[in-house]
Amino acid sequence: MNTKTFLNLLIITFLITLFTILSINFNKQTYVFENRGDSFINNFTKNINDIQTISIESFDNTLDLIKQDNNYISKSGYPFKKGIWENLITSLSLLRIEEKKTNDPKRYSELNLLSPELNNSKDESDGYASKITLKKKDGTIYTSILFGKTDPSVGGLSGGQFARMSNEDQSYLLKGAIRMPSSKSDWFESLLFTIQNEDFKSAKLINQNKVFEIQSLEKSLKLTYPKVDISEIDEIKLNQVREVINGFYFYDVRKSNYNNINKSPTIIFETKNGLILSISSIGSNKNKESWVIVKANYNNPIAKALSEEINKKTSGFEFLANINTSEILLWNINNFKSKS
Repeated sequence: MNTKTFLNLLIITFLITLFTILSINFNKQTYVFENRGDSFINNFTKNINDIQTISIESFDNTLDLIKQDNNYISKSGYPFKKGIWENLITSLSLLRIEEKKTNDPKRYSELNLLSPELNNSKDESDGYASKITLKKKDGTIYTSILFGKTDPSVGGLSGGQFARMSNEDQSYLLKGAIRMPSSKSDWFESLLFTIQNEDFKSAKLINQNKVFEIQSLEKSLKLTYPKVDISEIDEIKLNQVREVINGFYFYDVRKSNYNNINKSPTIIFETKNGLILSISSIGSNKNKESWVIVKANYNNPIAKALSEEINKKTSGFEFLANINTSEILLWNINNFKSKS
């Protein structure tokens, strides 16, 4: 190899190296994004012991997690499902920045990053985020984040999720996603009890005066009070009353300060083994779903253990019942009459 050829090769090598360095630096600034891989919530793991309250706000999942000892409990005091708040904490700690996205507020709806406070619709609509706010012991906000759509293409067990700090315009695609229930009732063991159809004995609604009474007679149900022509009765409606206790789930829970249920619409169920269940409506929400108080008693020692088990879950709390139960609590005799 002569000197001229060697010098040409040296120049070419130098130019390639220079081009590579410039290319790497350019790529770092424009495509790779220098903060990729950084933790999204700065020093979260280091400061978790100082987080007293975790507030969650979305269309169907608004609640506060309050720190008590080394656990988080609901504001109502009702216990969460085992491991559920731990999953949320872990998922928050694992969030990493993948890349920058839009900082244009007009495009937030595309990523479901609109603030949930702006949503005044009766039904959940697209574009609104789930907002998680972490507060310290002194009540100051540690951070407040809006979480939007998920993106499985990011990779990893949780994929990715779009997010932005609630006080900033810049949005990001994160590696990882928050892990929490999509509805409020799923935070709790929301099935309070299950009574099989064959165990049902009777039900009566008391609303100031007794409104109706249903009894199980052999293999059928019969409206025994008030006395009406049986041909006028819709049997489907009788079954609807019985089905209230087939599987009683609640949709929300809060502490109870309500002591007087004497004037509240109340359905009293009795089972064949002597369990007595009362469900009393003490108010309703904007969707006309009733807040109810549930109490258990027994007139046969066989049902004592089940009665105590139910009371252990329900004592001191009010539960949001579904719309069917809420409507039945307001029924009168006309609701049982067949329309055919």
